[in-house]
Order: sequence, then C-alpha cells, then structure tokens
Amino acid sequence: MTRLRAFLAAGIALCFALSCTAQTREIIGYYPSWKHLTEKNPLTPEKIPFSKFTIINYAFFFPGADGTIVGRDPVGDSLILRGKQSLTTLAHNSRVLVLLSIGGWEDSNNFPQVAARPDTRTQFAHSCLERIREFNFDGIDIDWEYPGYADHNGSPADRENFTLLLRTLRDSLDATGSTAGVHYLLTAALPADRSRAEGMDIRTIARILDFLNIMTYDFHGPWDARVNHNAPLYAGEGGDSNRCVNGAFKLYHESYGIAPGKINLGVPFYGHTYRDCTALNALHSGSDTTHFPKEGAFYNSIADRMKNFTRRWDDRAQVPYLVSQKWNMVVSYDDEESVAQKARYVVEKGARGLIIWEVTADTMPSGDHPLLDAIVAVFQNSGMPRK
Repeated sequence: MTRLRAFLAAGIALCFALSCTAQTREIIGYYPSWKHLTEKNPLTPEKIPFSKFTIINYAFFFPGADGTIVGRDPVGDSLILRGKQSLTTLAHNSRVLVLLSIGGWEDSNNFPQVAARPDTRTQFAHSCLERIREFNFDGIDIDWEYPGYADHNGSPADRENFTLLLRTLRDSLDATGSTAGVHYLLTAALPADRSRAEGMDIRTIARILDFLNIMTYDFHGPWDARVNHNAPLYAGEGGDSNRCVNGAFKLYHESYGIAPGKINLGVPFYGHTYRDCTALNALHSGSDTTHFPKEGAFYNSIADRMKNFTRRWDDRAQVPYLVSQKWNMVVSYDDEESVAQKARYVVEKGARGLIIWEVTADTMPSGDHPLLDAIVAVFQNSGMPRK
C-alpha cells in the first residue's frame, strides 16, 4: 500500500471515529464518463477543482447479467482513468477519494438477475474488486434504480436480494481492505420517495453502507401534467410535503431511524423546462428542446440564456424558477441562493453532506463554478472541519 493510500485510509478511520458534530461535511460530485463526447469544452480531470470536493463518484459502470461489470463508455474510461493525469491520481494528490458508481437510470435492468443468485453476487463483488485494483478506486457506489421497479425487470424479491448483494460486496471489500490496510467505502444512491424506498430494507442496508446518498431531485418534471419544482427544499403551495428535500430527510431519519451523519442529500446542477406555459402549477406541453440542448437544461446552459427570463422565487419551496413570456416557457432549476439554502439545511440537521448531479454542469466559460462555490462557502462558514 502506498503512503498516500495509508494516509487516506487513516483519514477515513478518523472521520468515522469522530462524533457527528465533528465530522467532515461531504461534498460528493458525480463525474459522468460520457461528457467528453457531448461537451465542446469538457471539464477534464485536470480542470476539476478537487479542493472543493471530498469524494468524486465516477459514473457509470454497469452490471452484465452474469455479474461482471463494464464501463458505460470504454473510450471515456480509458481517457479519464489511465495515465499520470488520471482522475484517481489527480484526486488522490488532493486528498480526495474516488468511488466507482455502478448502475444509473439507463443501466439498472440487470441488477435483479445479478442479485438473485449467490454465484452472480459473488461474481459482481469480484468484478468490483478488479476495477478497484485496475483504476485505484477507493470504493463502490451502487446506483440501482430501483429494486422492485418492474420497468427495470424488478420484482418484490429485489428487497431481500438487494440486501444480499450489498452484504456480499461489503464482505469482499472488507476482506480485501483488511489485507491491504485500507477501508474501502460502500455507498448507495437511494430514492427520495417512500414508494421506491419501500422496495428496500433501508434499516438493514444502512448498517452495511458507510453512508446513504439520497437523490433529492426529480421530484417533479415534464412527465407531470403541471409545472412544479425539480428539487424543492420544502413543499410549495399546494404541494406534497413528502415530495421535497425536507420530506426525504424526515423519511430516512424519522421513519427509518437513520442517523443524520449517515445521510447525504442531493442537489441538482440542472433544471427542467416546460413549454407552452408561464406559471407554476400550469398545464404544459412537455420539455423544451428548441432553446435548450437535447441533453438537458444544465445550469451553465440556463445561465447562458438568463437574459430571456424573469427570475422568481418561491418562498415556501425555497427554490427559484424562471419565466419567459417571449418563449412561453418555465424553467425549474437551482441557483446559488437555493443550493446555499440546502447546504445550510444540511448543517442545521446534522446531515453528513451533499451529493451533486453532476459536476460539469455548473462549469462556466470563465472556469468558475458558482453553485459549487456557494455550497463550499456555507460549509466553511459553519465551522465544520474539512479533510
């Protein structure tokens, strides 16, 4: 084991030994491998402001039906994860950990089959360890969306099988890490709503995972009949108190009894667009792909078009939204003010930190990262120690 890995391992052990009131606030950024294919000026690894993160989750690899895992973008994997300027090397030089995130919305269909049998669970764990050794990752993040979700081949059996899969992986990580003198992290991206969460044994898997990453975004979107917020901190007027960041935190902490210090909440660096409407709760005709890229309304693309909109603030939901009379559309998004509010919520509730989907989305032409900087400022001003 290198001195650096030993240092990182010692730091992790220290963090877990400290009480919740003296923990590091996590800032976990998901880094998508495929962005090098779609962005004119991608946030290449050497441009990532590592000092502002504690963990980078590399997204995504995905499981085959036999339990092996492969990269979603092998070309991107080779460019990003190999060489002297690799993502993991650069991150470790800045004392930042890198986890391999497996799954995602588009690549969760094989999880039910993999989790159903002991041999494929074992193969999955073995394949994870191979990728850790190959690319020098510091652990694994599981993003199965979602156990029990029929459209992704799920069934009620996934509830128990998800626990078995995580236990097999946890045991393998611990056995290998014990030999190497390293604690490999195991985390999972988990749903923000109760209906999805009920497909998992949350209390049991919380004891297996180092911490839980709650995807507190996509509460609403163009798939809904009416315009509403992507990621409200609290329910807006007439909204469902369960479909917001506060509702998700209460679900995991109060209903499932998870300690706040094991909970990371999500912030989206993207928004949702609605065409043929100019107000919240209005009917619409779907997302806008005329004025925004097909890939979505990322914060940097929203900021680039801001002159065409009037910004409004929802005092109840504690998030902004944009209205364009000229384009006849609404954009639900997060800005510096709302992500700072969410960071303050984390501090007030004693939660562990925030996860960000995704880190390239607030990279401005100037190289600035306004949303990320707003989060960092709140955590620094809270007096919480950082690594």
